[in-house]
Amino acid sequence: MGLLAASVLAAGCTHDAAERATEPPRPATSSVAQSTPPPRSSPVPSVHSEGRVRVLEYGDLVVRATPESGGVRTEIEVSNTYARNATYSVKISIADGKGWTAYNQFWLQDVPSGETGRDEAVIGSEDMGPVPRIPKIYVDEFTPLVDHE
Repeated sequence: MGLLAASVLAAGCTHDAAERATEPPRPATSSVAQSTPPPRSSPVPSVHSEGRVRVLEYGDLVVRATPESGGVRTEIEVSNTYARNATYSVKISIADGKGWTAYNQFWLQDVPSGETGRDEAVIGSEDMGPVPRIPKIYVDEFTPLVDHE
């Protein structure tokens, strides 16, 4: 149904029209099922606080933002749930909602399957104005690159 709905929606029909489609989806053959990874659903972001640390959970990505005097210490963790090693390109923005915005690009290379890659950086500076006390976290880019060999 997912492939059928996607092709119907791509043709310009509404979601209701996709659900009313009467043609059942073709079953995947075992060779197709083994050669293509199952589609992943879009993650739903979840934000909460742990003391003065803001935490954003976004699928396989966890971002922690801690205000410090010199900027916002930002820690990222990416769990590799793929069957092979993966490299991740992650761009995070930190803001206060009033004009203070800073970002950093993270590059986690060759994270083994089943492992978690980690990195951290101080984003922004006090030269930009007061550091956000309750930082807003934005994921501008989250791109996994999975090894094919």
